[in-house]
Amino acid sequence: MIKEQHASKEKKQMKQRESPTGLTDSIFDWDGLLHRLMGDEDLAIEIIDDFLKQMPDKLFAVKKALDNEDLPLVQREAHIIKGASGNVGALTMQEIAEQIEIAGKEKDLVRAGSFVAELDRQLEILKVKLSQPMG
Repeated sequence: MIKEQHASKEKKQMKQRESPTGLTDSIFDWDGLLHRLMGDEDLAIEIIDDFLKQMPDKLFAVKKALDNEDLPLVQREAHIIKGASGNVGALTMQEIAEQIEIAGKEKDLVRAGSFVAELDRQLEILKVKLSQPMG
């Protein structure tokens, strides 16, 4: 009985996450994150908070590497951002970080720089999206 009530509560909470606030889309995949964490919403929130705290430093590292024209470091930092974004469900950020990584491999600092500016913008969009009420 208690298990059934708990399962029902989890389903209701997950439904709220899928509500018109639209937290699962190309910017952020709440459902995917919850799935990877076996429905643990508290852990998901903790991971999102950590991600949002760490991303400004990671973006700074990529910008500094670009300023220093250090292509291997640009690639490495972009790869880290790509992985972290994918793990947390920040899909647009993941795609942009991949483009930075590719531009770094192709030794195209200008293109990498334009993608870094877009990555910065997407982080702000993600922060706004995640600050909205979830149902």
